[in-house]
Order: sequence, then C-alpha cells, then structure tokens
Amino acid sequence: MFKKILAAVAVTAGLLLAAPAAANAVDYTDGAQCKFDVSVVDAGSSATLICIPGTWSPGEAITWTVTGQDGSSFKLASFTTATSSLQFTKHANADGSDVLSVTLPASASGQYSVVGIGQTSGHECPTTLTVLPADQASTVVDPGSGGLAHTGSVVATWAAWAGGSLVVLGLIALAIVAWIRKLKTTV
Repeated sequence: MFKKILAAVAVTAGLLLAAPAAANAVDYTDGAQCKFDVSVVDAGSSATLICIPGTWSPGEAITWTVTGQDGSSFKLASFTTATSSLQFTKHANADGSDVLSVTLPASASGQYSVVGIGQTSGHECPTTLTVLPADQASTVVDPGSGGLAHTGSVVATWAAWAGGSLVVLGLIALAIVAWIRKLKTTV
C-alpha cells in the first residue's frame, strides 16, 4: 500500500514539475509582431515603433514601407489628399529587435500603415498609426491589447504552487495515517 502511495506521489510531483517546463519550451518571440507605443497620436507628435528581440534574424535587413496621405515625402506639409508610399531599408539589431522613431508634422492627419518585411526571414510585421489633426481635441483610451496573446492561466503562479503543495502534503498525510494503521494492526 505504501509503495503505491509513494509511486502516486512521485508521478504527481513529476507531472507538476514537467508541465511548466513543457510550456516554456516554445520560443514565443520568434517572428513576433511590431507595435507602436501608442495607437493614436496628435499631429506634430512622435511615436515609436518597437520590435522586441527575436522578431527578426540578427542583423537582418528590413524593408520598411510607410503608406498614408503624401507618405512618399513623409513630411505631409503641403498636399494631403494623395495616398503614396515611402520605402527604406534598415538593419535589425544583433538580438533581432528594431526601433523606429516617427515624428509627424503639424499638418499630418489620417491613418498610416507601416509594414516591415525581413529580407532574410521573410517575416512581415504590419502595423498602423492614426494621426489626429492638430485642430481636433480628443481623448483616446488605448486598451494596450497588442503584443503576444495571453495563453496562460488566470490563476497566479503562487496559487498553483500552493495548491500543488497542499495536494502533496495531503498525500503525505494519507501515507502516514495508512502506515500508522498498519503498525497498530501488526502489533
């Protein structure tokens, strides 16, 4: 009986310790999406496009394309009705990350599409930035939902460990009670 309980405890402990290791075995950052630090910006303001480490191959050349109203000049100062593109190439950092800083003129407005394509990996990162005209006052709440999908549990890690510990302690207590009963019956 005691051997069976000990075997059950060993299997349970093994499963509890192996599950987190299996979940962490996948590199979730490889080929991740890039994201602006804000989704809506006022004309004349700045925004930063951030690609986390592992998004690109180390040192990879990235072709960035900006499309929007008069996007080819990216100054947006005079003619704001034509949609056109600007394309340029930049190399990723040694860790596969990249950062683009964008400063928009006071006359900018509308939605701008920024797409990066890795020339080695072929990975594509599309994102958009909405620019409010300078004369339009508005309050925008960014839910901040971008980035990686949350695929984990809603239970805190410490709660899972505490629950697992209580199960193990309960099994140990049952084993001790069974052992004491066996001793009483044999004496």
